[in-house]
Order: sequence, then C-alpha cells, then structure tokens
Amino acid sequence: MSISRGEIYFVELSPVLGREIDKKRRPVLVLSINDLNSKPLVVTVVPGTKAAHKAVHFKNVVVVPATATNGLSEATIFQCHQIRALDHCRFISPPCGTLAPEHLNLVESAVRYSLGL
Repeated sequence: MSISRGEIYFVELSPVLGREIDKKRRPVLVLSINDLNSKPLVVTVVPGTKAAHKAVHFKNVVVVPATATNGLSEATIFQCHQIRALDHCRFISPPCGTLAPEHLNLVESAVRYSLGL
C-alpha cells in the first residue's frame, strides 16, 4: 500500500507506555515525506484524539474539524508533541482521507514549536 504525506489513517498504537497516547485505534496524520514513505523504513505520524467539547488553545496541538475530505467522523485534536515513527505493518486499512493544506500547515507549525525548530 502506498502511504502519502497528509493522509489520515486509523491505526493501532499499542503497545504504549506511560503517557503515550493509548491503545485504541486512533487517527494518525502522516507527516513524513513521500520519498521516505515509499521505502521499507518507518512512517512518521502525528496521533489524534477526540476533540469533543474541548476548548484547546495550546501551541502544541491542532484541532481539525471533521470533513468529507479528511474522513474524520468528529473534530480531532492532533497532538504534535506525540510524534511517532510507525512500521508499515500498522497501516492495514486504506486512508480515510487527506488533511486540507491549511490544516497541514498548522500541524507543521505545531510540530516545529514542540521540537524547538
């Protein structure tokens, strides 16, 4: 399966430790570049979680509304401080959608902030 930057997948993130985002199937946003995604390496993602009724105003997270294009069923908080590298075997289903360029730009900014770049 071809995995592309900006796509959103639902994947199992277990096993986890401590405060890592938990064991449920979660939406993840592919952040790594397509050249790396096409190689037998890992895919860099930003995990998401439900944003139900949460007023989030932190520089390290991005709230993305559900749209037909991104395939999310509800507003989702992408936690840019919890970047993960995942093996290709975790991507067992096709992407549910693609993040809009303006939201991808917000995620990129939040990742830069989280990493001090």
